[in-house]
Amino acid sequence: MAHDDNGSPGGGMPERSPENTQNAPERKKRRKWPWVVGGIAAFIFLGLVVAGAVAVAILAGGGGGGGSSASNYTEEYVSGEGDEKVAVVPVEGTITADLGGTAGALPTTTPGGLTEALEQAADDDSVEAVILEINSPGGGVTASAEMRDAIIDFKEETDRPVVVSMADTAASGGYYIAAPADEIVAYESTLTGSLGVYIGLLNISEAAEEYGITQEYVRSGEFKTMGDPFRELSEDEREIFQSIVDQDYDEFVDVIVEGRDLPENEVRELADGRVYSGLQAQELGLVDEIGDLDRASNIASEMAEVEDPTVVRYVQEPGFGSLLMARLQPQPPEAVQVLEAAGVRFSGQPQYLYAPGVPGIRS
Repeated sequence: MAHDDNGSPGGGMPERSPENTQNAPERKKRRKWPWVVGGIAAFIFLGLVVAGAVAVAILAGGGGGGGSSASNYTEEYVSGEGDEKVAVVPVEGTITADLGGTAGALPTTTPGGLTEALEQAADDDSVEAVILEINSPGGGVTASAEMRDAIIDFKEETDRPVVVSMADTAASGGYYIAAPADEIVAYESTLTGSLGVYIGLLNISEAAEEYGITQEYVRSGEFKTMGDPFRELSEDEREIFQSIVDQDYDEFVDVIVEGRDLPENEVRELADGRVYSGLQAQELGLVDEIGDLDRASNIASEMAEVEDPTVVRYVQEPGFGSLLMARLQPQPPEAVQVLEAAGVRFSGQPQYLYAPGVPGIRS
């Protein structure tokens, strides 16, 4: 057998001493810790970058281009070639409160979103008039009132005309926010009216009794749980809810009287909750003219005394912040989503809302 110079068989590497054999694993362990620490540091750094991006997006408003009202909406060309502009602000969908949104990421069917759009128009010296392009069945009483206030504030602060162009539907709260406009234009087939208010309450008392389901409360007062879906309303509770409905209804009537310059007794006859076509609404004095957006644009131009203005529509493109907030926002239970998709809203809140086909609800 061959031997190397050290007397080891095979002529290979010298045999490891016991000491070297014991130290080898320790050296391997010492080599791993830099990778572990580096990985943790990289993970923390990545988390900080993501958090910073989220913070910047939220602070920037998540809108189409910045955090100020002057850049929340991009302008989509509609018609015209002049230096002066007529701004079309779409109000499409159910009117809701500002909850759940971020600044600069609110739709124009919320008070905050509509205010931002009107502020952008007010800050633009080339905008001579505004058209509200309404396609809405209405919505919350308070949100509708705040949106109407924003329209009145814009008119008073800028002295620029506001014209409403009604699309398929401009009913209940959709009409409420249209009332203060200088002129209202609708299609013959527009569905409007539904002038009134309701409070939707769910009653499952019979089903609960059949299946032996009960709801117990420890309450501070007799009326603290009024509207409980597990029992019928008492007469006193019904009177309380009715008083709220009557108060909001009176406010609705006053808004129409003031905005349309109609006698109160005539408005109360019209405001029984029924809907009207655009043609019927014109005959009743709720609408000024029958026409489309082009006709509304011509009226706005005439009122602003400008010729051939450029008509632009305010469009808000969802930014990173708004998309992120939408993804992070908790979703309601599936049963609630099904009911909402069917148009069933038993929120217990007063609504200026046209809600056809919903059991137990009359607008």
